[in-house]
Amino acid sequence: MSEQARPTLTPGVLGALGFVAMAGSLATDLYLPSFPHLQEDLGVSASVVQLTLTAFLVGAAIGQFAVGTVSDALGRRRTLLVALALYALAGFGSAAMFSIEGVIALRFLQGVFGSVGASLARAIVADIAENRQQATRGISIVVAMMGVGPVFGSPLGALLVEWGGWRLTLAGLAAVATAMVVVTALVIPESLPPDARHPTRIRPLLANLARLGRDGSFLGYALSYGLTYGAFIVYIGSSSFIVQNVFDQSPVMYSLAFSAGSLCFVGGALLNARLARRIGADVALRAAHLLAFAAAGALVVLAVGGSLTFAAWIPLSCLFIAGIAGGMSNSTALALGRAGFAVGAGSASLGLAQYVLAAAASPLGGLWGDDTALPATIGMLGGAALALIAAASGRAAERRR
Repeated sequence: MSEQARPTLTPGVLGALGFVAMAGSLATDLYLPSFPHLQEDLGVSASVVQLTLTAFLVGAAIGQFAVGTVSDALGRRRTLLVALALYALAGFGSAAMFSIEGVIALRFLQGVFGSVGASLARAIVADIAENRQQATRGISIVVAMMGVGPVFGSPLGALLVEWGGWRLTLAGLAAVATAMVVVTALVIPESLPPDARHPTRIRPLLANLARLGRDGSFLGYALSYGLTYGAFIVYIGSSSFIVQNVFDQSPVMYSLAFSAGSLCFVGGALLNARLARRIGADVALRAAHLLAFAAAGALVVLAVGGSLTFAAWIPLSCLFIAGIAGGMSNSTALALGRAGFAVGAGSASLGLAQYVLAAAASPLGGLWGDDTALPATIGMLGGAALALIAAASGRAAERRR
């Protein structure tokens, strides 16, 4: 690719990347308000309903790892188009299921293909960015746009539940996925020229992954990213039951509370874009982790004392989410900064850490039933603490090098 033809991170390209990166978050956030309705309609328990989220996360781990790595060989744009088209088809299929097993199976496939949006959006930013500072800013903007999805996704999901139940919610999600295919085809450029691609043979792809696996700094930041998202998914998977069952609020009030948190996610990511430029991504990462840890700690204290209220839940969860946004942005930029030789494999490895840990964490909030917030707040605190430790190990390894 000539220097003149090299794509740039224009506002239009960043906006399109942010939109397709919403695929994974919308698949959870737009769908969450339908959990109680799905539970009632199919006659299953809350923990079984949460398995539809777990299945999505397991599929996402596989999808990001496999498809993100393969994009190093086949190119980003073509891989993204095919994956998003299959994501939309799986969404329409899940809306037509009459058993929880069928919903779980197709949600797994949605995870496989929908997760590619975020993985390849990260890889495309890293491909095009000229330095770490530009990459951190670009990734922060993409992460911020991912947070915009729940702002309209959760209220839209609540309205769709009111109008047509959980089936209409999943059909609406599939319609949004179809729009992502169109945007990809019209706006997103190919960021990996043919002469920069890796052979399609499996051995070079595995060699790239092995090289990343020997990099202690990359592993520390990747683990920090996965643990940060794991703490976030504990909040996401439990928030519907906490707000509607523990605090006895309506689905609409839940969607408004969730949207407030989503706005804080956007604000946290945008603030991080400015902060990281001034103090560096590593210092900004530590500050974000400490904010999430402190907010989750306050929630645990209130929950243990039996004094956690809806009025306290909203601001503390918002602070927690703002810290999560900064943690995800900075750990992504720092990890991919170590993976310049194979950005697709690096982004895929981040996705693997993200969704494996999230799948393990997602049932934690419902361990003691759906009428208490304590297990969820403990899971949020534990994830934030472990993410802080993992990032410290990544920094230590980078300094040793």
